[in-house]
Amino acid sequence: MARLAPKFVPPGIGPVLNGPGGDISIPKIMATETADRLSVTEHTVMPLSGPPLHVHSREDEAFWVLDGEVAFWVDGKKIVASAGSFVFGPRGVPHTFRNLRSQPSRMLLVVTPPSNFEEFYSKIGGPREDGTAPSEAEVIERIVRHAPGHGIEILGPSPL
Repeated sequence: MARLAPKFVPPGIGPVLNGPGGDISIPKIMATETADRLSVTEHTVMPLSGPPLHVHSREDEAFWVLDGEVAFWVDGKKIVASAGSFVFGPRGVPHTFRNLRSQPSRMLLVVTPPSNFEEFYSKIGGPREDGTAPSEAEVIERIVRHAPGHGIEILGPSPL
């Protein structure tokens, strides 16, 4: 097995990916740097924003709320997670999240194994061909279009 390289990432450093509702994700370490063991992303969730209800077939997701408060829907249960809280969404379990506050919230997202999850996120949140950020409608359309090919099933709108 190849030896993995240590890595240090200062705050705010990393490629910026856009999500629905103006959410911003900054990958801190990627699958290619961890022999596909994990990826870690700093995720800023804008007020009243979050993804549709969905389920992953290939990866588990773990969320650690850093700032603010984020509501999660995991396996039919609502959880309100404040700063310092941890939520685990294993593969096969329907889940979503939403920032119910009027200010942005931040969390770390750990994906194991990341498989092609980063590729999916770059497809949905990467810039347009002209380098500008996609609109929310474009991001939602990208999610619906690319999710099935990445083992993600969109189940419907968020119940939050």
